[in-house]
Parts: sequence; C-alpha cells; structure tokens
Amino acid sequence: MLKQGETRIGQKWTGSKWVPVMAQADQRPAIVVENIPADAGSNAHTIIADNFAEVRTVVGAVLAITVRMEVGGQLYPVNEAFDMPITSVDGRVYPKRVLFEAGRATFTITMTEPRIWNVTAEMINSSLPPEKQMRFAGLRVVAAEI
Repeated sequence: MLKQGETRIGQKWTGSKWVPVMAQADQRPAIVVENIPADAGSNAHTIIADNFAEVRTVVGAVLAITVRMEVGGQLYPVNEAFDMPITSVDGRVYPKRVLFEAGRATFTITMTEPRIWNVTAEMINSSLPPEKQMRFAGLRVVAAEI
C-alpha cells in the first residue's frame, strides 16, 4: 500500500495518483563566456565557435577571455578570485587566476606551444568548497602551428 508523499524517480504519490515532481533549477552560479578575441596578429588564424565552446588558433596567439557570473540568467555581481585550472590533453595543468569584479572578469591566455587545452566545470570545481562551486559549459582551445 502506497503512502501519501512517497516518491519514485520524477514522481510523487498524492494518495490517489502519481504526479510529476518538477526538478528545481540548479541555482549555483554559472560562468558564461561573453567574448574571446585574439590579438591582432593572430586574429586571421583564429576561429571561435558561436557558442564560445571551442577556439581554434595558432601558437603565439594571445586570447582575451571575457566571462560573467550569473544566477538564473541574471548577472551575479560577485567580487572574488579563483584559480582556474586549464588542462592540456597530455595532462599539463596551466592555472590561471580569474578575478571577478561586479560579476565580470577578463583574463588573457598566451598559446605558447601547440596543444589542445580544456576547461570543464569539474576542473573548476575540483578545488572549491561545495558552497563556492559553479556551473560551466566548458571550453576547448586548440593551438596549432602554421
């Protein structure tokens, strides 16, 4: 016999029928990439995906990455810094200090070697306490020689 309030995946028993339970939106702050321009000398050799999830550029390029922090689609005006681990496919980690002021941050990354670099939410959150963890869709940067 089912009791009122019992649950199963995605549903709750009301006493007479199963009703869907709406999952609460993830209210953790999200890092959203706004822009990734390359320096003037590398711009012609740089391709940036429309959703900013991937950048293909050349060795020597300097990328200026602008991000914002938001919650529920609204700017989250945080003033805080953290070290973002950018990891290459061969396991090298390039930590980059990211300083948010009023919810926005701009930082540069110089592509000194031909490499594929990745940043994921798991990487960002790996050294943060649970209350500071963030969402992030991810970024992949390919720096190739020409």
